[in-house]
Amino acid sequence: MTNNRTTKTNANTKPTAAGSETKAGPGSNTAPVSAGAETMPTTGDGASSETKPVPGVIVFGVDENNVCRAASFAADQFDLATKAAKLMQLRAVKVQGAELTDLAGQLPAGRIYASGQGFVPAIRPSLYDQLTDLADPKPAAALPTSWDEVDVGHLVLVKEGPGDGWWEAIVVAKDNDMLTLKWRDWRGYPQVVCHRAAVALLKPTAAVNA
Repeated sequence: MTNNRTTKTNANTKPTAAGSETKAGPGSNTAPVSAGAETMPTTGDGASSETKPVPGVIVFGVDENNVCRAASFAADQFDLATKAAKLMQLRAVKVQGAELTDLAGQLPAGRIYASGQGFVPAIRPSLYDQLTDLADPKPAAALPTSWDEVDVGHLVLVKEGPGDGWWEAIVVAKDNDMLTLKWRDWRGYPQVVCHRAAVALLKPTAAVNA
């Protein structure tokens, strides 16, 4: 087992689902960005003809076509927006804190229909990633010091296939020596299953290198 592997720069890209923007990542190919946001009518001087209410809740998620969607709703629509999110199998999060408030201001305004469902437009995957990071803050993954120590929650390096570079991945399941890993930076990509000896450590100890 080698233990002196390091992260390599890889110029390949991985295909994204329809409606997603492209990202560099394990694999190859690209896919286009989906359009989805409505434009707001303007007055003769170019100013908006209506004032967007202060956002109090965000409804967001990925639809059945793997398109990222999100919209902001006024605080007085919290209950209606939450119910609409459940009907549409999306999530709702209350707008709190400076960062989430700023991001909510970048989202299109949603609408609630008489049916109880809502209008939640498609948004850029990069903006959606920012939203999920703020809605679901995660602690930094731990770094194992040996291959025997690798366990769920640890951050390691792994290859998707022969000829691919090394990429950061987090262990999400362990069955004896077999690991299931998700890519740290590439949400939505298939998980990888491999033997623990096939991963590389970010910071092996001097004893392991000896």
